[in-house]
Amino acid sequence: MSLREKLFNERYRKFAENLQKDDLDELLPDAARFIARLNSTPENPVKTVILLQQVSFIVPRPDGAYIPEPWQPHILLGYGVQPQDLE
Repeated sequence: MSLREKLFNERYRKFAENLQKDDLDELLPDAARFIARLNSTPENPVKTVILLQQVSFIVPRPDGAYIPEPWQPHILLGYGVQPQDLE
């Protein structure tokens, strides 16, 4: 992986981590609008964007090993896309 690709991936990872922070909830509608614009076409406009966070806790076992619990979805935002959001 080139340095450019590495920096791009690191920047994306940080953005995704920051979206999950409660004190940055005001970023979620902007992210939803951006996702809607990326995935919308004139023939098939996006109507709804739902941002999910998948959580799986890692639980220690008595023998010292760790076992992951099943993934649990947590809805960060459900956003109804308006026509002006796609411009």
